[in-house]
Amino acid sequence: MSDHAARPTFPEGTQSLFWFFFLNFLSCQIIMDSPIFLYAESLGASATVMGLIAGMTPLMVIFQIPAAAHVGRWGYKLFITTGWSLRLIFVLGLVFVPLLEGVINQQSQLALVLVLLFAFNVVRGIASCAWYPWIRGLIPENIRGRYLTFESAFVNAGSLVAFLLVAAYLGQSPTSGQFSVLFAFSCLAGAGSIYFIRRVPDAAPPSEEAGKKQEAPWAEIFANQPFRKLLWVELFMAIALGGLAAFTVKYLKAEAGMQDNHIMLASAAKFVGALGTLWFLKSRLDRMGSRPIIFFGLAIGLVCVAVFGLIAGGVVPINFFAVTGLYFSFGFVLASVTMSMTRLAMATVPRLGSVHYFAVFAVVGNMAMGLSPMLWGLMIDILSGRKWGWLGVEWNEYTIYFAGVAAVLMLTALATVRLEEAKAARLNEFLIDLIRHSPLRYWMRS
Repeated sequence: MSDHAARPTFPEGTQSLFWFFFLNFLSCQIIMDSPIFLYAESLGASATVMGLIAGMTPLMVIFQIPAAAHVGRWGYKLFITTGWSLRLIFVLGLVFVPLLEGVINQQSQLALVLVLLFAFNVVRGIASCAWYPWIRGLIPENIRGRYLTFESAFVNAGSLVAFLLVAAYLGQSPTSGQFSVLFAFSCLAGAGSIYFIRRVPDAAPPSEEAGKKQEAPWAEIFANQPFRKLLWVELFMAIALGGLAAFTVKYLKAEAGMQDNHIMLASAAKFVGALGTLWFLKSRLDRMGSRPIIFFGLAIGLVCVAVFGLIAGGVVPINFFAVTGLYFSFGFVLASVTMSMTRLAMATVPRLGSVHYFAVFAVVGNMAMGLSPMLWGLMIDILSGRKWGWLGVEWNEYTIYFAGVAAVLMLTALATVRLEEAKAARLNEFLIDLIRHSPLRYWMRS
């Protein structure tokens, strides 16, 4: 029997999840990534406000904590589909904000954007607490790594299409009406994603938790040593990466003077990099484990942040292709590390009380990812305009920002050393496997 024939298949009906992810990220990338940052920048948003926008999505995940107690009564699927449907109301509201140009001033428009994004993210935060328990109930443990790589591929394909469409549509100097059309497109794509999520089968909560309010086992959660170690990695990683998308866009737009469509095209490369993980992790994540892949991703991420810091410091000249290459590498790193952390969380969290465990896991990371952009943005605003030379580098607000991110990534690597994972390969075994199965090696043989 061939390897292909012996490979386990995904449970019936779960394939609709992939099309849900494609359409969902075709929708949400417009209002949660570079396009909304470009619109906020056009309204005169400061770095602090940009940090607030970047931090809003992860911060609202805190609502998972109170919501987790009620998931058992509603069921995973109903909880998700209801929340994802309600949040589209606020995306629809965003459609009309750019049309108010000339009716209200830019500060008022920016305030409306913040209010609508806040409401959108509150609903998303509440509904998302059912996500990890639902997926873990649907996907058997022996193919979760494979499932996560396919999920990531569809997520990043949808994101890539969104960014390419936005880059082609916005041009060099987008008008407010163009942003209104983008938000309308986001709403339509989001509505399409609801059709596919409704086709996915439900997974019943454990019988001990079904149909009743679940009490949170707080003492048990924080006494779980492997889970606590995982939380430290999640915390440091979130502090490092929180706001990275917002502040790279602001730097490229405000300091480097790149055109909006060039920023969008360069940003789109991160999704191409993330799509590369389909080859890189499809079988390797289940075979080698999560920990060595997290190490590998952090090392590449550290190099990318250092190069961006050298660009901001005037040591390395900036050009479109260099920025595109950095975004490509960032995408590969973020997808690899995120999938590895998700898989390890699913393996670490016990069956009973899993909704609360996953809520804590999500809230710790997302609170850090929400608060850190605000603090990074405040630091950038305070240091704005200050420059001095040291070690051949021009130290300014962005050089210091990228240096700070690099320092936190090093702390993340130290915390990763302590992670507990049964059957995880050693880093040297992972590197040997990487060289042995390198496409370059096969090309040289041919």
